[in-house]
Amino acid sequence: MKISNETKIGALTVVSVTLLIIGFNVLKGSNLFGSGRNLYVKYHDVQGLNISSPVVVNGLLVGRVTGMQLSPREPDVVIVKLNLDKNVHIPVNSKASIYSPDLLSPKSIRIDLGDAPQWLKNGDTLQSAPPSSLTGELTRQLSPLSLQLQHTLAEVDTVLLDVHALLSPATRQDLQASIASLKNTLAHLDVATAQTRQIMQQVNQFVTRLTSQQDTLHAILANTQQLTGELAAVHWQQLTDQLNHSLNDLQQILDKINRGQGSLGALLNNPQLYHNLEQSTANLNRLLEDLRLNPHRYVHFSIFGGRQKIQPLTPDTIYMITPSSDHR
Repeated sequence: MKISNETKIGALTVVSVTLLIIGFNVLKGSNLFGSGRNLYVKYHDVQGLNISSPVVVNGLLVGRVTGMQLSPREPDVVIVKLNLDKNVHIPVNSKASIYSPDLLSPKSIRIDLGDAPQWLKNGDTLQSAPPSSLTGELTRQLSPLSLQLQHTLAEVDTVLLDVHALLSPATRQDLQASIASLKNTLAHLDVATAQTRQIMQQVNQFVTRLTSQQDTLHAILANTQQLTGELAAVHWQQLTDQLNHSLNDLQQILDKINRGQGSLGALLNNPQLYHNLEQSTANLNRLLEDLRLNPHRYVHFSIFGGRQKIQPLTPDTIYMITPSSDHR
């Protein structure tokens, strides 16, 4: 069966009109696939509220405005029909007010939920709240900013008081003294920095010299290591024992000397022996001096056979050398 062009055009027209109606109702906010719950609100002034304006609860979209008309009994009253989601329950003491989310957005209805245990039913009338004016909206939106501004002004006032306290004569003098002290500290810091820079230069020079003497340092370290090894190879215990033995022998010799044993002990501890030795030394000195001055007393020879009689040695004829002077 062949479909005529007129039938196709008619069917296309019906579909187009249907889509147009559906789109128009969607744009209006009409609920095409569910009935929802209808509530009514009475206002004396809707302030530019339109069909399909959103209905919100705590900022959440729960429905739209589906109709507005003048009340037949009260000509100065506008009855606004709200279509809400059927899953949204509104307490009976809730209030609906007209407001603008911001300065550029269209009007909306905000429902402030009450605390009553009973809920509104389909077709009930919701209490209306006075619509907020532009000034009220500005006040409401600027209220947080105002609080922040007040807090900021309080902090600024505190800062100004602190600055005023800082600018007192005594504080200014203290501040000037602190600045002068800081300047002096910075000057000392500059000097210390220059000295540190000089020290670092010297350290760099020293490191450079050490690097240039690396071979010598290696040789010194090798010799030190060899010396350390040789010292480690020494039998220190045996050497210590020998040293102790020698010290003991020396202590025994000193003990014998102190007790007067042996020639050295007798010489140090016997005054008579020391006196005799000193007297013998003095006599030997006198004899040698007389031999030097009078050799003919001890050696005599004559070519002609003559002989001189030797005079005996007397204390008057010898050169006296006192023991004390000879001892010195």
